[in-house]
Order: sequence, then structure tokens, then C-alpha cells
Amino acid sequence: MFSVRPQASAFRVALWLWVSLVCFLGSGVPALAQSSQAPAGPTTVSGQVINAVSGQPVSRALVRLADRSMLTNYEGRFQFEQVTQDGVLLVTKPGFAMNPDSFSPANVILSKLSGQLTLRLYPEAIITVHVSEPDGDPLQGIFVTSQRYLFDGSRRWATVGGGLTDTHGDARLPLSAGEYRLVTRYLAPNADREEAILPLVVPEQTSSNTLQAVHLHSGQEMHFDLHPQLSRTYPVDVTVKGAVLRSDPAIMVTSSIGARISVSPRKDAGSGVQRIDLPNGSYTLTARSGEQGVVEMAETSVSVSSQGLSGVALNLQPAPTIPIELTIDPASTSDNSASSPPNVNQLGLFLENQQQDFDSGNANATLMTRRDGVSAFTVPFGTYRLRARSAGQWYVKSATYGSSDLLQENLVATSGGGGVPIRLIVSNQAGSVQGTTSLGGKAAAGSIYLISLTPGLTSMISLRSRDDGSFSSSRIPPGSYRALALEQPRQIDFTDPTLAAPFTSWMQNITVGTGVASNLNLDEVPVEDLFP
Repeated sequence: MFSVRPQASAFRVALWLWVSLVCFLGSGVPALAQSSQAPAGPTTVSGQVINAVSGQPVSRALVRLADRSMLTNYEGRFQFEQVTQDGVLLVTKPGFAMNPDSFSPANVILSKLSGQLTLRLYPEAIITVHVSEPDGDPLQGIFVTSQRYLFDGSRRWATVGGGLTDTHGDARLPLSAGEYRLVTRYLAPNADREEAILPLVVPEQTSSNTLQAVHLHSGQEMHFDLHPQLSRTYPVDVTVKGAVLRSDPAIMVTSSIGARISVSPRKDAGSGVQRIDLPNGSYTLTARSGEQGVVEMAETSVSVSSQGLSGVALNLQPAPTIPIELTIDPASTSDNSASSPPNVNQLGLFLENQQQDFDSGNANATLMTRRDGVSAFTVPFGTYRLRARSAGQWYVKSATYGSSDLLQENLVATSGGGGVPIRLIVSNQAGSVQGTTSLGGKAAAGSIYLISLTPGLTSMISLRSRDDGSFSSSRIPPGSYRALALEQPRQIDFTDPTLAAPFTSWMQNITVGTGVASNLNLDEVPVEDLFP
């Protein structure tokens, strides 16, 4: 259970917020203010720093430009006179961030400044937690981890913070706006406690197909009462069998909610049996041995009761190695060097892990080139989704693994599945889009996102419009898309309906056909609406 209390937060560690004043290099990061005329001489750089949530000026924010610095006044204003060269503008204020997506700062170009700058600082949010036993007694020394959902072409969870509960069972986590989950780890019994403390995740992760997260807004405070279960542990006897590449491979235990259970096996030298202690419940036991590219692993599921378990066997087998076979679509053209067939490694392929794993953050599998020159994935047993980040002029038209259509189905890697290839058909028969972006009725540079509605390996394509608002691309795979333009870039998974909901009124539908130029004119979501 939790309650929500809007409140501006304060954070003791200052966040340095970079606003580049160097030339814009097409990185997809927008300028705050621009003019087509360069200044004739020394320039005055001035502006105001405001709270992006309340709109109020932010006083005593530290602003640095090259070797000069000043604090904003009570109106949040700053001014640097006689500026003669480009530099880096840094702004810092405890408890604030220039952009909740700290990986996408705003750029300004000194030679194109027009008028005063308005810099928005976003107050950090706060999550407070109270951790107690089911009977209400506070639990001290429980580390609560905050994991943020990130999207950069792949979907993953990254640990971004955490806090240790005090004697009252309380912890405080300052965070930027975003989507989060809270995780507490497994704690084995010790000299002071006969029972293990079981792991907990909030919100409960019941499906890998939809995002289940806490949506945290700038300046917001949320409180969670966490009640992890306590349980006695019981012996489980495990034997690892097979051609071990490395002595005593580690045994990993994963609970039914996807949390890892730390165990310390006790091995009987005579029988080779390893004893571990686990609470009641269902678990997946995994053993892994070897190095990258030459891996053996075993996996089994167990249910532990108060009687414990014996005779559990982990039979090591080669981990699935899945090679890639690439074929060129016969309809593809080859009349210029840009149409040369791609190398498999140029397609940006990876396998996106679909299993819950609160420790690895659902780590993805990358494509490796073996000694024989074959490109292949070597992956643990599990369920994956094939994705592609970039292919230049080429895109994957078809992808199959056995009878599975990987454009719209998962890849299931199982024991004995190694050697079965992923068969790709690639094409350069793309379509094109062209058009303009505008902000408040005026042409402006912006970040454009094409969210695919057609099965494929790339779920979203990013583009960038020029200063005059124009854009064009001739490398768009045919299909249906929803298009969105933003004043500043955001790393949001717009394919998720929940995350896309605040922006749907700004989206347009578009169909891209082979060899056809589709026109698209978009109104940008202004910066003040980018962090709803």
C-alpha cells in the first residue's frame, strides 16, 4: 500500500547540469533559443531559472560559464556580459535537475542566441518507505533499491539509488521523475534472527508484456509501507552433473517473483552433494560453468516444503548457441555502393530478455563473432525477443527461428536448441517521410518519433528536424506508424500504452509505402508538457 503527497524535495548532492554552448552537431539535442544572425561582437548571455512545476523563479541557483560563475537573484535571473566565445553553461541547485532524463540535456548555441534564456529546473521527487515485519515491528538495516525503467531501443531496468532503513524501519530515496520499482533483497537467517527475510518488489510484477511501475512526477512524494515475509529455511540437496568446464559451478536460485536468493552451498566431499537452505516456495535453480562462447548450464524447478528436498539434479549441457543466417531479398537493388549488402553485425541485433530478473535488470544478449567467423548468440535458457537498433539503408524484412516468426513472436532458448539458426531476410526497399515540425505555430527544430504499428524488429525510429523545422528520411521500413514530435528528446517507450497516454493527442497516423514519399507535418509537444 502507498499514499501520494505532492511536495518539492531537497537533495544533498548537487547535480551538475550541462547546457552545451558549442556548435550543434546533429546529436538530437535541441537548442534553447536560436537566431539566424551571429553576434557582431561580445555577447550578453542572460536569462531566468524557474521551477518547471510551479513556474516560480529559483533563487541562488549556481550558474557557471567557462571560468565565470554567479548565483541567480531572488527573481531567478542571471547575466554574463562581454561573452566572446562559446563555452559550457553549468547550472546546479540541490534538489533539482535540468532534465529528469539526465542523459538528454538542452543545448544552446552562443552564436545563435536571441533574447533571454528561460531555464527550467525540475524538483526531484521523493520516495519514502517504512519496512516492517507482518506483525508491524520495524525492520532495521534493510536495503531498499530503486530501479528505473529505461528505453534506448531496448527495455531495461537500471538501479539508480537506494537507502538503508534506520532503527524505525524508515528510508528516504530522492529520485528524478520517471517509472520505478522498489526491490528489497533476500536476507538469510543469522545469529540474531532465526528466519530469513524474503525479497519483495513493488509494484508486483505479474506480467512481462505490460509495464508495471510506479509513475513518479517531479516534486512529488510517495510513501510505501513494505511488509516482507519472514520464513524458516529448509535443506535442499543438489548434485551438479555433466562435463564441468570449471570446478564447482555456482548455483543460482531465483524466486517465483524473479528475485535472486543468495545461497552458500555446503559440499560433501565424498558424494559431491551440495546443500543449500531455502524457505518454503517455488524456485528455479541454475548452474553455469565456462567462459563466454563456451558455456555449459543446467536449470531445474523445485518446490520447497518444511520437509526440505533431496536428490535435486542439475545436469550441465551446452548453452544454446544460435547462429545468424542472412539472405538478401531478391527485390533489393544493388546499383550503388550505399546498397551494398550489410554485414550481420551492422544490423544492431540483440536478444531482449523477457524474464524477470531484479539483479541483472533483464540484461540483453549481444551478438558475438566466433573464431570461425560466424555471428551467433550464446544465451542462457529462457525467453527472448529479437530486436534491431540500426541497419542504415537495410532493414530486416523477415526473421524466423524454426517455426517461430520473430517479427512478432518470442524466441525460446531451450536445452538442445543450439545450432538452429535465426534466418533473416533483409531488404533496402524502404519508403521515405518528409515534412515539418512547428512549435506554437512557428517552424522549429524538434525530435521526431515514429512508433511502429507493424510487426518488426525495430519498434521505434527517431529522427531530428532542422532549425527551419524541415526533415526527411529515405530509410523508413514500409508499414504503419504513429508519429510524435517533441521540443526536447525523451527516452520514453512510446510503444507502451501507459507511457504514451499523455502524448496521444499530439500523435498522427502515417503509412509508409515502398518507394513512396509520405508527408508529415507535426506540432511539437512543448517542453513544459514533456514531463507530465
